[in-house]
Amino acid sequence: MAPNVEPAESRLIGMQPHAPTRQRRDIQGLRALAVLAVIAAHMTGAPAGGFVGVDVFFVISGFLITGLLLREIDRTGTISFRRFYERRAKRILPAALVVIAATVAGSFVLLGERSRDIAVDGIFSALFAGNWRFAFDGIDYFAQGTPPSPLQHYWSLGVEEQFYLVWPWVMLAIVSLAATRRMRRTRIAIVALTTASFAWALYETIANPAFAYFSTFSRAWELGIGAILAFLPHLRLSHAWRHVLAWTGIASIAASLVVITPTSVGWPAPLGLLPVVGSALVIIAGTDETVRPPRILTNRVATYLGDISYSLYLWHFPVAMLLVAIIPTGTVAYVLLALALTLILSALSYHLVENPARRARWFAWRGGRIRGLTRAWIPTAASLAIVAIAGTAASAIVMPLQADSGRIDAIETVSPDGESAGEVDCTGAGSAVHRDACAEETFDGLIPAPDALEADTGDAYACYMGENASLLSCSHGPEADDATRVALVGDSHAAALLPALEPQLASLGWRLDTYVGRGCALMAPPEQTSDCDVARPDINAQLVSGDYDIVLATSTRRFATPADSHAAILTEIAAAGTRVVVIEDNPMPDEESIACTTRLGAGADSGCGTSADVALASPHVLADVAREKGVPVVDMTDLYCVDGFCDGIVGGVIVYRDAHGHLTQSWAQTMSAPLTRRILSAVDAP
Repeated sequence: MAPNVEPAESRLIGMQPHAPTRQRRDIQGLRALAVLAVIAAHMTGAPAGGFVGVDVFFVISGFLITGLLLREIDRTGTISFRRFYERRAKRILPAALVVIAATVAGSFVLLGERSRDIAVDGIFSALFAGNWRFAFDGIDYFAQGTPPSPLQHYWSLGVEEQFYLVWPWVMLAIVSLAATRRMRRTRIAIVALTTASFAWALYETIANPAFAYFSTFSRAWELGIGAILAFLPHLRLSHAWRHVLAWTGIASIAASLVVITPTSVGWPAPLGLLPVVGSALVIIAGTDETVRPPRILTNRVATYLGDISYSLYLWHFPVAMLLVAIIPTGTVAYVLLALALTLILSALSYHLVENPARRARWFAWRGGRIRGLTRAWIPTAASLAIVAIAGTAASAIVMPLQADSGRIDAIETVSPDGESAGEVDCTGAGSAVHRDACAEETFDGLIPAPDALEADTGDAYACYMGENASLLSCSHGPEADDATRVALVGDSHAAALLPALEPQLASLGWRLDTYVGRGCALMAPPEQTSDCDVARPDINAQLVSGDYDIVLATSTRRFATPADSHAAILTEIAAAGTRVVVIEDNPMPDEESIACTTRLGAGADSGCGTSADVALASPHVLADVAREKGVPVVDMTDLYCVDGFCDGIVGGVIVYRDAHGHLTQSWAQTMSAPLTRRILSAVDAP
């Protein structure tokens, strides 16, 4: 039970001068501005900083929830936790669960294998813990090689609901302080908590920006700013100054949409101050009911969009992500259809789910029984059932898909002299090797199945060193004493070549050891830190020991690496009498190329791919250094690209698993023979 504070006494100490007692149209307009920015960014890619709309929502939520609690304290002298959580449940749960259910069901129909993970996302989202799932999974909100989960936007609901879970109890302490007329101390306490969260956000943004993006602790300060506004004493400002504050706030938010981008250093802190302070200025400007807020925030369109902003936020991202499976992104048709579906679903959700649920008399006790659930609860109950059923069905059906992915019936083997026998095979890389002979070849379906694309890895990463891991190496091939000793070293792009090399080991008499891991490109310990700092000294010690006949090395071209460090280790290995062959990294696909290969109806002739200017824009520093040092380089680019275009589907085989350029096992297997022949030629080169 909360300690009682006499209502009259509460009023005397001035607890809620800024706590709103009516619906403020300017805040509804601010919500509209925020949600439109988020929607535009997700559907069109502009404005670049559209994601800051979420920060605007955080400030609004902190202000309104704190004001609600302060009004209750002023009216009753206490806080009813049951009523508070009941109101939050009625406001948040029905629409959220309906969207989760629809998204999981839609994912099962459109996304195949991915639907299993999305069903799990649905469970975490329904529990408002999605932000921690994405944070601990190491997801980078701005840099994902595969399309993000259509429920990823629920991370912000997780932050808000976790705040709501704790905040009334913090307010309970405030009631106790207020009862002894120490209002100043309560304000200091709120400011201290907000400052502590901001300080933590500064630290976590530097230490782990991807984690900081989703972390409640790094975001609580934004809700805290809103809470502080509800505690502020009334500011006596002229109408002119309030207009200045309002437009300055709007300008600050607008500026943040442009100057803050996904690559900006310092997000969410300290850059988050720009939209957060801007939102605070708009809220402060509107605390005087006699002042007319800017028309841009209070017109009918803005206020209606503000009314349905919650549903707009819930629906827009699943619509955007699921529609990718049907229509190419970046097209006018995609944007118009996505917007239309979002508006229609949001309006229906607002009028048929949100409003009826808000008016429902849940948890109303009569005669020791809870009154019968109203019809407003039916969609929510049905949604929970659909989440469970769809999730179970997705798991049951997807697992066989994963097991059956990447079927290449036969892999051409190469003898030590580079010769191979057999008929021309036009599957995968074979069609690029034999372009003339395979020009009229047709393909039924795709390998792997698009809905099992992400699982098509084989054993490529079974022996892979994670971030800052100790040395881990695995051996493949014959164990004969006279076997040729070969090392494969590099990052995830090197690991992706294992399915291409492994089928040839027996015929070549090679014993292959892998030294592959995150950030483990072949180089001497650089001045800058990397994810492979722990294992690299041990890896290099093995490579320069002279125990290997051949060292095969590659790495992603996506990240710039220090040329001097590459040169140093290449020299050391060569001095040990070991032949080094560098494999030029594969071209990098763009996100639309990946979306195209997984789209409904995608086939060998879908034209999925990336312009060579884009795919090869980043130089492969390791290969460039190798050429300068006279180290042979194997270049397979001609199997990927022709006439300035790098295909995403070659010979009926999908080339990439994701936009980070990781190869499918199936493609690597079809590339086995041509890659091996070129490696042998490089080894024998003078």
